[in-house]
Amino acid sequence: MKSQYHEGMSEEEKKEQKDFDIPFYSKPEEKKEEIPAKPKKKKGFRIPAPAWFGIGCAAVLGALLIGFQMRDAVLGKEIALLDSSVPVFGGYSGGGYLAEDFAPENSALKQLEEEKIKREEKGRSTDDLDRLIKSVACSFEKDSGYANKDSIIYACSYDQDAAEAAGIRFSSTAKSYTVSGLEEYAVLDVFAGVQVDWQLGDDGLTIGVNAPQELLDMGVSYTWESADNENVSVHAEFDQNVLRSYGYVVNVDETVYTLGPKPEQVYDLASLSEEEKQSLTDSVRTILEAEIAGCQNRAVLNSFTGSYSVEITGISSASIDPTGFGQIDGTGTVRITYNLDVKVESALATQGTFPAYFRGRIYRMPDGSLRFMTNTVHACEFTGFLGMYSLKEVEN
Repeated sequence: MKSQYHEGMSEEEKKEQKDFDIPFYSKPEEKKEEIPAKPKKKKGFRIPAPAWFGIGCAAVLGALLIGFQMRDAVLGKEIALLDSSVPVFGGYSGGGYLAEDFAPENSALKQLEEEKIKREEKGRSTDDLDRLIKSVACSFEKDSGYANKDSIIYACSYDQDAAEAAGIRFSSTAKSYTVSGLEEYAVLDVFAGVQVDWQLGDDGLTIGVNAPQELLDMGVSYTWESADNENVSVHAEFDQNVLRSYGYVVNVDETVYTLGPKPEQVYDLASLSEEEKQSLTDSVRTILEAEIAGCQNRAVLNSFTGSYSVEITGISSASIDPTGFGQIDGTGTVRITYNLDVKVESALATQGTFPAYFRGRIYRMPDGSLRFMTNTVHACEFTGFLGMYSLKEVEN
């Protein structure tokens, strides 16, 4: 609405009036709602992500350490009873052994001793700890006879009650080791082909050990010891270095043989039949014939009148009799006598009969046959005096 003061005014007056015209009423403008400005963030210290990772690890580690301390306080201190030591082997595969002392528990025992000193310094009792230390015992299940690739176990035992009372827990109480590095040799059976049985020799009945020549050539020899009339223990003797030069080693050097039936000595000649006596004298006669043949059927007769050549023309008879000495000492020795037909080239005699004697023992073998064991050997000579001459005996 226009003001009433504008009527009847010139244009110039209206203009002036307009400059001073103040409206009586005007609608106040609506206030605009102001949006509050966001406060500016203050710049402060920020922890990088890698640092947070480190802090987290430290926190976990700290928690673990606290946990371990709490565990040790509740369950006891844990100690590895066996350390990382490894055994050193010597010898050969199949006969290996520990070449050096092996005690991987010593490190743990040292720790226990140190723990003992600490407790003593604090005035604490060490009785349980002492009992634990003394109870620790470790060893292999066997200490020799190792072969390459063998798995051997080293295990320890200890007083568990003492360990619990002392607040000690052991880990690594047993370990397995693999054997290696041993020389490889073939195992030689020094009793292969060896025969052991009763044997009749110059000294009578004994035990004979007969071995293959191959073993004897490598220096193997045998001794025996009998505890009864059935079993005999045989021991093989050898130089291990010599056998190794042939590529062999020996694991077993002693064994037991069971003997066969024992030959029995004949003490009573009356127990022999005439057939047995004849068979016996015939077998010994072959020995005498071989001796005479070796002398070319001739011998020298030495007498007080001189030496003469004697021709042995034959064997006329034989007999078996006990010797007087054998009857006295109970050895059962007998004498087999053969009469030799001779021709003497001397004025003393032209022909006659001179004896030849064999002394020894008669044995009945397990198969029932008889054997005469003698060490009598004759020379190509007759000896004696006043016509009592016999073929000279030479004892072996």
